[in-house]
Amino acid sequence: MGKLLLTLAIIFVSLALGYGVRYFTQCNGLLLAEVRLTVLRQRLQSLALFGLLPAAAMLSLWGLPSPTPSLLALPLLGLMAWLWGGVQALLAARFLKLDRSQTGSLYCCGTFTNVGAVGTLVCVLFYGENAIALAALYRLCEELFYYSVAFPVARRFTPVDDKPQLTCGGMHLGPVLGIAVSALLCGILLNLLQISRPLWCGVLSSGIMILATVFLLFAIGLSLRPSQMFHYRRQSMAVCLIKFIGTPLLVICMARLMGYAEMDGGLPLKVTAILSAMPVAMTALVPPSLFRLDLDMANACWMFSTLALIVVLPVLMTLLPLL
Repeated sequence: MGKLLLTLAIIFVSLALGYGVRYFTQCNGLLLAEVRLTVLRQRLQSLALFGLLPAAAMLSLWGLPSPTPSLLALPLLGLMAWLWGGVQALLAARFLKLDRSQTGSLYCCGTFTNVGAVGTLVCVLFYGENAIALAALYRLCEELFYYSVAFPVARRFTPVDDKPQLTCGGMHLGPVLGIAVSALLCGILLNLLQISRPLWCGVLSSGIMILATVFLLFAIGLSLRPSQMFHYRRQSMAVCLIKFIGTPLLVICMARLMGYAEMDGGLPLKVTAILSAMPVAMTALVPPSLFRLDLDMANACWMFSTLALIVVLPVLMTLLPLL
């Protein structure tokens, strides 16, 4: 319970601080300060997304324990969840007749999933420490997929009238994405070479991850507009259907076909079910900000799907024993 409260505190305090700074700026009519806040938001997102998160992921991948051969398909299930979520979002965008910028934002919300801060924590609270390694395996290709596939796809939905080259903190995004992917591949290589990871790297990885989360949430708070949320009810409902019904149904069926229901009392299947039914990740709000997509819509979908956990988690607790 303490970890859950700490996680919720980090999320909502960081968001509230960012929103509080934005609200103070607007109330006092500080237009120049608001422009500076936009620059600050973009730089915090860039530092967290392309610097801190890849560094933390590299250290985690380096120290990941060797799995049993029967569980090596878990990363494939994670990839399938993110791919299928993005495909569903693009189909939903066509059905809802969304414009280019909204389609890009809906794609981000469909594919980026909170399997880290929320998903792994739920697995641990439900099934103890044995679920940590399984969750780590499921997430093995997460950052690699996001940086090498999801971000480039989202970038393609930049409005066609945007002539300037997309940059990140003054740097072209191509090289920045390359550095991020290289860091992840470095962690995998160190693991495969069986080079011993120093103990302090585990603590450092956790600290970097928390700092990156705070930066991202604070930046999200700087752009949060609660009054705009209810303008995107249809899009938010579509995202919730994707996250909590469409994606879990496919991934759970695949996990059962792989025989995960018969392994370790069905623990791999249950962990997979939890991680495939998580809300929109905080990272989904970054591409709309960087690529000039519909950030208000992304904020609304993120908030609605996160609040939906109030219903989703009790349902999971009821259904998981039946798997």
